[in-house]
Amino acid sequence: MKSYKVLFVGSPGSGKTTAIRTISDVDVVDTDTKVSDSTIKRKRTTTVGMDYGKLSLGEDSVLHLYGTPGQERFKFMWDLMVSDLANDASALILLIDNTRNYPFRDIDYYLSEFWDYIVKRHFIIAITRSDLTPSPTEAEYQNYLKDKGILAPILFIDARKSMDVMDLVVSALNQESDIDWAEVSHRVAMTELKNRNPDPDSPQFEWLRKTRDVPKISIIEAAMQVRGISGATHLNKEFNTIDTSQEDLECNNLFKSLAKLAAAIKSKAPQLELVRNISLHAPDKDSVSVFLEQDQSLGLLTLPALTHKQIRQQAEDLLQWSDNVENTEKT
Repeated sequence: MKSYKVLFVGSPGSGKTTAIRTISDVDVVDTDTKVSDSTIKRKRTTTVGMDYGKLSLGEDSVLHLYGTPGQERFKFMWDLMVSDLANDASALILLIDNTRNYPFRDIDYYLSEFWDYIVKRHFIIAITRSDLTPSPTEAEYQNYLKDKGILAPILFIDARKSMDVMDLVVSALNQESDIDWAEVSHRVAMTELKNRNPDPDSPQFEWLRKTRDVPKISIIEAAMQVRGISGATHLNKEFNTIDTSQEDLECNNLFKSLAKLAAAIKSKAPQLELVRNISLHAPDKDSVSVFLEQDQSLGLLTLPALTHKQIRQQAEDLLQWSDNVENTEKT
């Protein structure tokens, strides 16, 4: 039996689990758990370990589908998968959520984290949720990669549609001429048709129930549901308060002062790297942090148990999904 492997990576909510489930011949093995962090703004569950599915490519060949957790706090699983489980994968497929405020930043991040793995195999970028946010466009993504000296296929897909995901698989394994792709695609399409109205007691029905649209909540509401965050304030580019959970005026003024300090540093010393966050820490005291973008800022009051790395990850994901700021720059 000849076997192939493909590894799916990408930000939380970009569609990795859905893509694997869409074409897998078997019930997907997943390690989803109820969301207790910033991803609650977009989904009810998140992958904490890995996803695994399998697709038959014929009588004597099979494709193993692996998906990583999206969040940096599960990075140990990335290391395990690239060094062991998916070390001999044919391709890495990077899923990018087009509705995030700064999707190019996701490309930079995952290129950096997986570069040594990417250079040894096929690399494909799949853009999801473009039906909700059409920009950036394919041309913008192509130009961005061109400026970085990277040549890679870019496909705009709906991770819920089997033929879209099959396009990724065919692109990943297009050098394998002995695979009857027409037969595989037909079989996958027939399975998708069958699963459109699944039995209420089936795993497929439970999956559809869990992944239905999540009620819209604000960045502050999402922040306050993250364990370890005790206060949050959202500022616009003029450092005025958009929304806050804080009644403490002194704390809100501190958030604004820190944000203005970062802007002053940029103004006085443009040769320095852009200040993206400022944090104040003291032993056994709550931390005060401000995270800055060109069009918005987020101030967080956090318990001592949270490390700066954990705070940064939550803040960046919250800002990536913020929908309170008008004219958000996609770059």
